[in-house]
Amino acid sequence: MGYSDVTIEDIDDRVMIPPRSRLFGLPPIGVGSSAAEGLISYLIRLAGEHCISPKLLISAELLPQMRGVNAVRHAEFHTDYAKTLQSTGKFAQAFVKVTEQLTCRSDLAMTTTLAWHGIVPSISSGLMTPHPKWCKTCLATDRVSDKTPYFRLAWGYQLYQVCSEHHTSLVDECPWCGKHQPFFLDHAVIDRCNYCYGWLGTQATEEEMVNDEQLWWTSIAIKDMVSHGSQAQYELTGDLFRDKLTSMVNTYADGHKTRLSEMLGLTRSTMATWITKQRKPLFPQFLYLCHQLGLLPSQFLFDDAALQNLGLAYKPSIKKLHSISPKIGLQEPPKADIYLQLKSICNDANDCRSLTAITAALSLTKTYLS
Repeated sequence: MGYSDVTIEDIDDRVMIPPRSRLFGLPPIGVGSSAAEGLISYLIRLAGEHCISPKLLISAELLPQMRGVNAVRHAEFHTDYAKTLQSTGKFAQAFVKVTEQLTCRSDLAMTTTLAWHGIVPSISSGLMTPHPKWCKTCLATDRVSDKTPYFRLAWGYQLYQVCSEHHTSLVDECPWCGKHQPFFLDHAVIDRCNYCYGWLGTQATEEEMVNDEQLWWTSIAIKDMVSHGSQAQYELTGDLFRDKLTSMVNTYADGHKTRLSEMLGLTRSTMATWITKQRKPLFPQFLYLCHQLGLLPSQFLFDDAALQNLGLAYKPSIKKLHSISPKIGLQEPPKADIYLQLKSICNDANDCRSLTAITAALSLTKTYLS
């Protein structure tokens, strides 16, 4: 067949042209592992691939695609909503959906906690950090080993405070100018400060090691959740969580919900609230439950054999076997402390912060304060 004999129909029959994406289909880093990349980090790197600022990518490409996001909310996004992009809420869902459409990818839900929405409420005290934090050594190692620097999804959890790889505390201030970083930078170099452009990753010769067992366990548990996100996405439901609790009530507490609550150091009504009223636990409560059981989240939810030999026993002389540690098991924010902090803020004539800024500093919601 000569070139002159080739028709468009012939080409259509022989060549399958894949669908084209508006944005580069950048693969997220580490999906399926405990070191998976967070969505915010992914969007910053995606902006870098297009040689534009992350804020321009958000305002020009993503927000206009979302229903119900008007010009006013565009302005509020970076101050009020950016911190929720890796949670289980509506903004996380919207950004994953739109970004996947624009990049023709299908794995971006794994850069958030959406896989765990069946048991973690969308507005959950103690879930995501109020401002970015990172492991200096991880970022420095990425840079010196010629790997792509990125922010891990685990770093976005508020309770993830110790790097499980280097046993050092995460930091939330630039080591050069001491400023907190915004979630979306003015530039797309993720491991440089937004203000002084200094490196955020440094390798100290003698970094102080953290030996707190509870902080260490919490970091391991959160990374366990990150690495099992794919399984949670397809298997985890609220019914599964309640079935696990009901099984423990019947096995270890003779069918008494209050008894199991006391055995685990929870308030007497906790099990009834979760099982009968079908309310989701706050994220710190869920981790506290796993800690008391001596199980990682994936073991508790997906390993049927793990619940068979827990060694739980009821001691009627002790109403509460374990005090709830404020690091993991807060049932609700400490109201007395909050009252004192609010009173101090109201009495300070020089404190002109908005209600949004105050609630963010206290890690609370406006609804809770009202």
